[in-house]
Amino acid sequence: MHNSQITAQLNDEGLNRELTYAFLEYAGQECELPGFPVPKPYRLVRSVYCNEYRIVSDEDYPQTLFYIKLFDLPHQYTSCLKSHPQLNQKLTQCLVWSSMVPNHRNTFHFLATKFFEYFLDQYNIAITAGSMTLVCGHFWEGRLLWAITRRDVDVLHLRNAEDLSTLSNVNTWLDFSLDWRDIIWNSSENIPDPSLVVISKVRPVDELNVLSHYSEC
Repeated sequence: MHNSQITAQLNDEGLNRELTYAFLEYAGQECELPGFPVPKPYRLVRSVYCNEYRIVSDEDYPQTLFYIKLFDLPHQYTSCLKSHPQLNQKLTQCLVWSSMVPNHRNTFHFLATKFFEYFLDQYNIAITAGSMTLVCGHFWEGRLLWAITRRDVDVLHLRNAEDLSTLSNVNTWLDFSLDWRDIIWNSSENIPDPSLVVISKVRPVDELNVLSHYSEC
């Protein structure tokens, strides 16, 4: 499911509640995120079938207020990165949605960052142009700015999914800002973009090799 689809579904309060009720009935399971105690009256639930997490309201007919889902990269990217020792395992993408209601946004201001740091300990996280909402674009821009300043995190830019030689390290935001502008523009205009950005925590290669993929629902 693309960002635009999940945004349209969850922005409609009636449809949001309908889908949330079905999710809790058939797939949802209460869980905890290390370092993030969920404030009352909200609950953190995850799918029993895949890496999908939601913050939902604690009421008879609940509503999803925050949504994040991990899914595998398309084959065109993974086949190119197989020969790279740091990026050939555990590449994933994140689909993110958050309620625009002011008090909800204030309550979960740091939740996206917490999720990102939690997943970065387990995965290399990829960003493609795809279908990206404005909120999603701002989310990734914040994560990239954070990652570029960290010594224990690498940011890499693959300009062409079919050519590993186009992979380069991103060292400063100034160097990358024009490329990021192009990715956002191509996403908003539905222009095909073969590039890929990867945020990767520096870790031993043998540790990467014991990790396995989660598949999309």
